[in-house]
Amino acid sequence: MFSLNNSPEPIVQNIVRYNADAKAKERIYINTDHCAYMVVRKGARYYNAYPGENLVESRQVQSQASEGNFSKTEYRYYRGVFPKQEPANGYYALPLAVGDSILIEPHTLHARNSERTENFLSFSIQNNDTVYAMRGGVACLVGDKKGVVVNHIDETFAVYYHMRRALVQPGDAVDVGQPVGLAASGKVYVGFVYLDEKYFKQKEVAVEYPYTHFVPQLWDGSQFIQPSEMAKSIVVPTLTTDLITQDMSKAQKKRYLKGKK
Repeated sequence: MFSLNNSPEPIVQNIVRYNADAKAKERIYINTDHCAYMVVRKGARYYNAYPGENLVESRQVQSQASEGNFSKTEYRYYRGVFPKQEPANGYYALPLAVGDSILIEPHTLHARNSERTENFLSFSIQNNDTVYAMRGGVACLVGDKKGVVVNHIDETFAVYYHMRRALVQPGDAVDVGQPVGLAASGKVYVGFVYLDEKYFKQKEVAVEYPYTHFVPQLWDGSQFIQPSEMAKSIVVPTLTTDLITQDMSKAQKKRYLKGKK
C-alpha cells in the first residue's frame, strides 16, 4: 500500500534557539508539511506539531551562551494527531463522476509484520478517468507524484493511490467532489486511516505503523453504503448538499446555501 509517511525530505525539525526578547532558550518543532504531525519523545511525551513553528519548551537563561538544560532526547514524528473521537460520524462521496456506474470492492491485507489488518477499497475505473475527492480537507506532502493524501477535519486521512498522476498540490484545500488525480488503468485504490493512540501504550518512541484502517460509510444520494459488509457492489455516484456541507462551519454553510438560491 502507498505509505502514509512517504515524503521526500525530513518533515519535522527539532530546533533550539535563543529568544533575545524573552531572554529564554526555546525548543521549536518546525513542521514543513501542510498537515499536523505527532512528535513523540523518549518517556512517552507527545506534542502536536502543526504546520509552521511550534514552541514546545521555553527556559529562562542569563545569556545566549547559556545551555538552557535542553537534553538531546530521541524523538520520532508521525503524520497525524490523535482524533478527539472515533472517526465514525463522517460519510464519504464516491470517487468517480456523478452519474457513472461504479464497481466497489473491499480488500484486506495483513499489516506490516503484525496480526493487524489494513482495509481499503478499490473502484473500477478506466485509464485516465478523473478521480474525485471523497471528502474535503487539505492535501499533504507526499514523495510519490502518483499518490494523494488528504487530511480531513476530524484528523482522518484518505490515501489515493494507483493513479497515473495527481491533480492537486501539497497545501491545496480540497473540496469533496474535486478532481484529485487521473487513474491508471483498471482500478484506483483508496485507504482511510487515522493515527491511533493505542499503539503508543508501550511508551516506545519508535512505533512501526501506528495507524488504524477503517472503511467509512459511503453515500450515493439515496442511501448509506457500508462496503465492509459486502463483497462487491455496483453503485451510481451522486454529490448531495449534505456531502458538500458536512465539514463546513455554520457561516460557510449559510453562504453556500445562499449561493445556491
